[in-house]
Amino acid sequence: MRSYAREVAFCKIYAFIVSGNIDDDFSQFETDKLTDEDKSFVDKLVRGVAERKSELDAAVSRFSKDFKLSRIYRPDLAALEMALWELQFSDTPQPVVINEAVTIVKKYSTEKSVGYVNGILAAYVRSEK
Repeated sequence: MRSYAREVAFCKIYAFIVSGNIDDDFSQFETDKLTDEDKSFVDKLVRGVAERKSELDAAVSRFSKDFKLSRIYRPDLAALEMALWELQFSDTPQPVVINEAVTIVKKYSTEKSVGYVNGILAAYVRSEK
C-alpha cells in the first residue's frame, strides 16, 4: 500500500533530519505491509530528499514567510521535504501528494501543522502553474 510506504519514508526522512544518517533497515516497520516495490519507492524517496535537501529547504523557506527553517517543527519539515520532492521528481498527481502529506501530519504533528503544511504545498503548486 503506497500510503503506508509514504509513512515509512516520512519516518526515515525524519530520522535523517535528526541524525544525518539514512537507514536501510525496515525491521521496525510492518514489513508484511511493504512489497519489494514499496521498499524501492521508500528508498528512492528518502535518498531523493537527502540528495536534494538544500533545494527542498530553500523551497520551504520561500513559502514559509513567517518562520525561519530552524523554527519549523521537524515532523512538519520531514513531511514538506518529502512532498516537495515527490511533487518535483515523480509523476504522482499533485492532489495525492498533498493529501498524503496532510494525512501524515495529522498523525504525527500538531493540529496547527495541518493547515501550515497544506498552505505551503498549495502555494508551491500555485507557483508552478
